[in-house]
Amino acid sequence: MRNVRINAAASSFFLAMLFLFSSCAPGIKHYPKINQYLLQQDFDSALSLLKKNRESYAGRNALLYHLDEGIIAHFAGHYEESTQSLSIAESIDERLYTMSISRQATSFLINDNTIPYRGEDFERTMINLFMALNYAGLGQWEDALVEARKADNKLNIINYKYDAEERNVYKEDGFIRFLMGVLYESEGETNDAYISYRKAEAVYRTDYLPNYGISPPSALIENLLTAAQAMGFYEEMVEISNQYPDVAFPGLKKKNESAEVFFVHHNGVAPEKVDTHLLVPMPDGFIIKIAYPILVKRPYRISHGEITLRNPDSGESYSFLTILMEDIGAIADMNLRNRINRIKTKAIVRATMKYLASKRAEKIAEEKGGELAGLAVRAFAQLAGIATEQADVRNWRLLPAEIRLGRALIPPGRYRAKIKFMDSGGAVVSHTEIAPFSVSRAEKRFFILRTLN
Repeated sequence: MRNVRINAAASSFFLAMLFLFSSCAPGIKHYPKINQYLLQQDFDSALSLLKKNRESYAGRNALLYHLDEGIIAHFAGHYEESTQSLSIAESIDERLYTMSISRQATSFLINDNTIPYRGEDFERTMINLFMALNYAGLGQWEDALVEARKADNKLNIINYKYDAEERNVYKEDGFIRFLMGVLYESEGETNDAYISYRKAEAVYRTDYLPNYGISPPSALIENLLTAAQAMGFYEEMVEISNQYPDVAFPGLKKKNESAEVFFVHHNGVAPEKVDTHLLVPMPDGFIIKIAYPILVKRPYRISHGEITLRNPDSGESYSFLTILMEDIGAIADMNLRNRINRIKTKAIVRATMKYLASKRAEKIAEEKGGELAGLAVRAFAQLAGIATEQADVRNWRLLPAEIRLGRALIPPGRYRAKIKFMDSGGAVVSHTEIAPFSVSRAEKRFFILRTLN
């Protein structure tokens, strides 16, 4: 009878562990359908489906819901709704960032899915980047600047918490610096614009080029040169021109007389986390499981976009390509690499704690119920340890793989826009049009494009 009670207790322990595992593992199944809607450019249906499935984002995944809602609304051009959702996400993120150690403790006993998802370091910065783009889309330059500055400051704060040898490679954002320059220009703050462009150039040259293969974009160098000319920094202009001889310099006069249009092209889908693990035999034959996430790239065909603007009044046309400004997929990959050793160390500690707990339970069962009772507890504990050890594969899955930018200086007037999205061989994969728009002298306009295929 005593063996039965012990075996029943072991079974209850095992079932309880399985319950804890099943109650904390991510169970969001609607992403394929959302991606299908996004592929079809049916953003409103994607947003509606997300809202219908809000309950599938358990309390621990609340941040992910608002991240997803915010970014789909951004793609749909619902900038105010997007900002509202991302603002909630930022509030949740800030609260979780200071989460108590006691709540972290359960992640050492079961797995990391038992605690609320706090977002990757780079994802926390992307919240403010997309909010800045929302405000830019609305023409609210001051608010856009606030968010861009917050993104820049957040990177400094995030990296400050790590020891020097553990800091992220992604410590500055060249695209955010470029965007800040554009926003400062729109506010008439030419000196601040020059400083932002200068810093952006340095980030691309010394950081983005060696780490992500992205050279300083021509649009950045053009704007840097015109800002330098506006400030009367002629020696700097010569230095920059010599450093980038292939970049055409439009001149300050032309820029002041033209409108500047930006087509922000969110392309592809960011890599997703998947679970991988190792099964490690202990000296006594007990098997422990060490689980950790890896990133898997998701394929997409489109390599760039070609934008054609036509003025129906003058008959003039202007064509230009989108160029890579931000490789989010590469940033995500580098971010995980930066902390994978910390993740694995935690998994090893957790597996060791489960092993030691099971050995103690086995010893107690054997003392009270004999060898068979001990073996039963050992078997149940091993199965429970393997079943409950799962990597945290949560991430902001709806981020684009990259942000590209098409930028042009055009005369004031009315325009129609057509965009062809092409693969690396030049074949057209898809195309779209922008509703007719007008721009005035010295005006800046932002348009958002989204492709997944």
